[in-house]
Amino acid sequence: MTMDELPSEVAALRRMPFFEGLTPEDLDRLSRIGERRRFEAGQSIVAKDAVGGGLFVIMSGSAELHAGGKRHTLGPGQFFGEMALLSGKPRSATVTAQEPVEAMVIEAMYFRPFLIKNPSVAVTILEGVVDRLREVQDRIDPARSPGATAPS
Repeated sequence: MTMDELPSEVAALRRMPFFEGLTPEDLDRLSRIGERRRFEAGQSIVAKDAVGGGLFVIMSGSAELHAGGKRHTLGPGQFFGEMALLSGKPRSATVTAQEPVEAMVIEAMYFRPFLIKNPSVAVTILEGVVDRLREVQDRIDPARSPGATAPS
């Protein structure tokens, strides 16, 4: 099966670095548990302190994530919602579409069994969580950030 023969959902997921390690069969299963959603510019995708919802993977467009007084732009292939997905706790950020956004949304009740069968996806999510924790640590302790000189 060539890329042209893949269902559009699978082909879109295949182009994303987040899912590059998955087989076409894994991607097909993922596309069946995920739901493609569209958001208009200015529309709230998730709100801080909201409970529930899943992992969002941006397929097209861009969104602004606002957390801890900082803003980050997210684009195709980037994801958010992994903390709410894995912990079941309220969301720690607000995300708003900056332009029309298409996202694959995967709810926790479907995603956990998928992660168990696809540990490479779990590893990718963990790497993303660690990167975000490092960013937070660097904001809290600027001396830790790369290029900073240690106190002498």
